[in-house]
Amino acid sequence: MKAVYLASAANERKAEEVLKKDDLVSRGSITVRLASSLDMKEEGYFIVLDASEEALKRAEELLKGLAARYKNAGEVLKRLQEQEESAIVGFGNIMG
Repeated sequence: MKAVYLASAANERKAEEVLKKDDLVSRGSITVRLASSLDMKEEGYFIVLDASEEALKRAEELLKGLAARYKNAGEVLKRLQEQEESAIVGFGNIMG
């Protein structure tokens, strides 16, 4: 399961540290991207978690006051996927 959170620039580092220090949450994938790097108009950072349902519930508790669940998660996930695909194509072109 995936969840997307939006953290302010001031809270991003602390939010990421809290997630990585938790044994359950850190077993999943934690991706942090600057919102503007995804051509999104929001200010701050997106934190994308790919983890079990139990870990996502724990992350929700840990992120209280640091980051909020992002309502348009589908758009963020779509843009991340597009970036990853572009990077793979670019790397393939370099390698020939």
